[in-house]
Amino acid sequence: MEAGGHQGGFRNDPADDAPGAVLGLLSLVALVRETVQIPIIAAGGLMRGSQIAAVLAAGAAAGQLGTAFLVCPESGANGLHKAAMTDPLFGRTELTRAFSGRPARGLVNRFIRDHGPYAPAVYPQLHHLTSGLRKAAAKEGDPQGMALWAGQGHRLARELPAARMVETLAVELSAAGSAYGLQAPRGVVS
Repeated sequence: MEAGGHQGGFRNDPADDAPGAVLGLLSLVALVRETVQIPIIAAGGLMRGSQIAAVLAAGAAAGQLGTAFLVCPESGANGLHKAAMTDPLFGRTELTRAFSGRPARGLVNRFIRDHGPYAPAVYPQLHHLTSGLRKAAAKEGDPQGMALWAGQGHRLARELPAARMVETLAVELSAAGSAYGLQAPRGVVS
């Protein structure tokens, strides 16, 4: 399963990283909903209220957003990381073990291109071995050597204060929820 950044487990077989090995969010939510009767919180690629409405329609009790908040002024992300989120130079993301030895999704940069194909599945050893390199890249202002964790929807990031982001998402969710015939979740005012 995938939810941006580090994945939901410790997969140690690099064959599990192959394209198509990860189940998409809507399919995953629907399959889990058929199996269990506990609340499901869906995460991974959610950047707009319409996407939250879609996972609610698929059976989730809530949607959790991470990447959507990375460029908010309140985010603790490095300024270089925030800038890379909307820089056309970093147009795509990829699952990689390059920085930590554990599969994680990040903006494709030189470090991922150079080391991703050969990175062993040895967490936390690789994390510790690359720590100095990542810190040096940040200190030098080089986003090409940093871990720039981000979800697939990073290009939809909006530079809004967090409170305004939540308000915007609530309005979008309410509008999209109407189209899906969903009731607005408690606390969401349109």
